[in-house]
Amino acid sequence: MKKIILVAFLSLTIVQLKAQDGVVFKIKYQPNKTYKSDLGFVIKLNANVTGDPGILDKLKSSGITSPITVNVEMGASGLMHSGSVAPDGSFPINLDYKVIKLTVAANGHEAPIPPNISEKDMKVAAHITPDGVMMIDSADGRKTDDSTKRKIQQMTSLFQKQIQFPDRALKPGDSFTQSNPINIPLGNKIGGAIKITYSVTYKLTSIADGKAYFDVIPNFSMDFGMQSKITANITGTGLGKLVYSIKDSFPISNTGDYTMTFKITSQQVNVDATGSVTANSTAVVN
Repeated sequence: MKKIILVAFLSLTIVQLKAQDGVVFKIKYQPNKTYKSDLGFVIKLNANVTGDPGILDKLKSSGITSPITVNVEMGASGLMHSGSVAPDGSFPINLDYKVIKLTVAANGHEAPIPPNISEKDMKVAAHITPDGVMMIDSADGRKTDDSTKRKIQQMTSLFQKQIQFPDRALKPGDSFTQSNPINIPLGNKIGGAIKITYSVTYKLTSIADGKAYFDVIPNFSMDFGMQSKITANITGTGLGKLVYSIKDSFPISNTGDYTMTFKITSQQVNVDATGSVTANSTAVVN
């Protein structure tokens, strides 16, 4: 009998220890915190351009001939400050984001970028609801109308929905796949919409020093339709790495190298391109 009890006790202990190996992941903002983030990406494209001879001649006179090599580099930084919790469980959060670098070059010729792009930052006042959702209150010190609020809300929701961890605990070796179609209206001036379909597989490779490490394998497509009869399709895949801080309930590093294909059609010019994207984002939570 004592042996049976001992075996049962040891078995229960082993099961409990194995259960402790798993972690339930969730991205959530916390009160009285500062989130400093930096984002950068580099796009390199090789494109073949066909279409209106007049437009092609203008490109040629500017030193741009097909095939065209395009390099795009962008960097942005931001700060988020969260406040104290209110009696209803919500708390305020203020966002301040700025583009710090933007360059576009075709066949070695750099395109002029308006200086005000990097001179102006976007400031948004919001609050986190008791169930963890960010809701926009104002932008640049002014109360936003419903249309502006919806557009900003869509952008912030993209990040919040970017990684939807399962409710179950994950252990090293476990994986999950997230699929989520997105439809973003472009507004009355531009018309049309951006339709995004993506599927991302996350595999937890290890947990160490309070951090969780994931492999990220995306497959995605984006379709742009505009009233000016311009359509664009982008598809891609690749491999990324995600680092998640367990104590902060927040991703602190997300990097990736991806391959993409682009197809743009219009009444005057058509573009077929292949390219690569290198993306890197980091966050520090204090």
